[in-house]
This record gives sequence, structure tokens and C-alpha cells, in this order.
Amino acid sequence: MHRNVLFMVLGLLLTGSLWAGGPHQVIVGGGEIGFLETTVQPEIRCAGGEPIWVFPYCSPGTHRVIARDEVQIWAPASLADPVAGLLDGPITFTVNCNFSPDLRGPCWGTFTWEVPDTCTWEGHWVSPIMDLMTYESEIRMEGFGDCGALGNLHLKVEGFSNPGDWYITIQARISG
Repeated sequence: MHRNVLFMVLGLLLTGSLWAGGPHQVIVGGGEIGFLETTVQPEIRCAGGEPIWVFPYCSPGTHRVIARDEVQIWAPASLADPVAGLLDGPITFTVNCNFSPDLRGPCWGTFTWEVPDTCTWEGHWVSPIMDLMTYESEIRMEGFGDCGALGNLHLKVEGFSNPGDWYITIQARISG
């Protein structure tokens, strides 16, 4: 709860300095992203157990759940100006995770964020904590625009979800 308030206050304070003058321009804004679907199921390995292909994915006795090459689609649930037009559109994540038996652990991968009529952001992401039982997570994304209005722009996103949250609250920083 405290982090939600912090991100909202930071967003309000920082959006007043949009596209600061000079060679290094910065735009900051926030919002939420939410899960839509899994388009490619992960390859599951169960250290100390066997895959069972239903939640929690591994048989009893498993001491580590290894998930590789899952593909998920996410989308903005709400974005605040001034970043809304630069981040609107679906996000495709490739997802790799190393989970404990209670499905909590770090995840990482790549992302492509398609912005309608603009091009895409492409980059990598990391989540030092992802909890599939409570939905608690932290995420950091970093990427670059590939063409059009996004060409030569740098994107950094930090986000989190509290236990029980379905959406990830994000703060985005775009510089160029």
C-alpha cells in the first residue's frame, strides 16, 4: 500500500518536468499493466520431482521448479499522460523463472511492447521476486524504441504488485 502512494506522488511530481530542455530529454509517468493470456506454455522441470502439468506443476518432493520459455501477453490497464501514447499497446514477455516449491522466486526474460501506429519497444526485464501464490511481484524493464516516434528513445520501467493485486503498478521513464 505504501509503495502505491509513493509511486503516485512521484508520478505527480515528476510529470511536471516533461521533456525537459537540452540534449537529454525525459518524460515520466505511471499506470498499471495486467496479464491477458499465455500463448506458449512454459517448459517445466522439477528438481527432485516430476512434472504434473497442473498447478502447482510439480509432484510432491520437488525442491525447485524451473520454468523456461513461456510467452505471456500483457496490456496497459491504465496509463497516465504523458506516457500513455508512448506505451499503449500489448506487451509480449518471454518468461523464465526459478521457483521454490511454494512457487516463489526470480524471473527474467525479454519483452516487445507494440505501440499502435508508432513501432515497438524491445528489451529485457527482471523480477527479483515473483510469487505465483499471492501475485506479489517486482519488475524492472529496460529497452529501446526501434523506429518512428520511438527511434533512439530509451525506456526504463519499475513496477510492483502487492499480495493479492492482479495488476502491476508501474512507473516509466523515457529518455532520448
